[in-house]
Amino acid sequence: KSASPNSATAEAVGPTRVSMGNGTSAEDAEKVGFRVLGVQSDSPASEAKLINFFDFIVSAAGVPLRTLDATFVELIEKHVDQPLPITVYNCKDNSQREVTITPSSTWGGIGLLGVTIRFDTYANMEESLVRVLEVARHSPAEIAGLKAGEDYLLGTSERVFKNPDVLFEEVTSHIDNPLEMYVYNTETDAVRTIVILPTNNWGGDGTLGASVGHGYLHRLPERCLHTPGRNQEMKLTSEAPKSKAVEVSQAPTPVDPIEDEV
Repeated sequence: KSASPNSATAEAVGPTRVSMGNGTSAEDAEKVGFRVLGVQSDSPASEAKLINFFDFIVSAAGVPLRTLDATFVELIEKHVDQPLPITVYNCKDNSQREVTITPSSTWGGIGLLGVTIRFDTYANMEESLVRVLEVARHSPAEIAGLKAGEDYLLGTSERVFKNPDVLFEEVTSHIDNPLEMYVYNTETDAVRTIVILPTNNWGGDGTLGASVGHGYLHRLPERCLHTPGRNQEMKLTSEAPKSKAVEVSQAPTPVDPIEDEV
């Protein structure tokens, strides 16, 4: 049976199957950290094997990172060319690991770590994704390389696709404009970025030409919950100053996160 939180969502991306999710709690409010996004190839973050979207940096140099302030950025700047111990929580396999990363201004890319970070929550992450169920031929979804039954839409660098409504809002704000998003594939166990062009003029239904599922029935398969995942890495060509630690922007997600390039 197909259902949708509202008819607009179904119109934008195709039929949507939705199941009931979990509520929030005081304990969930403590489940925060700096989400890892956009790991650049050959960067300190890449050498530390940080994983896009699923990894959260929750402490650095023994200091918990549970509040939205400059603590982490300051620690990074103080440890240029020196090992910085960090604790990383992975919300895919629910694991925690200790990692050493060495900030550098000479590694050859953007930022001291070569990664974008965003203060965010990992509460209820097992249901905060959208599964691709069907992909129409010759659609924007097919052109972008989405795989039915294998791919999960995770979000963009600014917001998590915690339900199809968020996906719909993002898609409709990018009609006839490129939209970059993070996608996890269950067969490769890898997170990749894709660029998709939502449009009403591709010749079929919806703006993406894909049907999606969300909720309890569309969580990651059990076999995928025993590894942290991996990256299909990216290279950035921006001319931003390589020695600058961070560039800050606000993003509209539940914990009013901050996005930094470090």
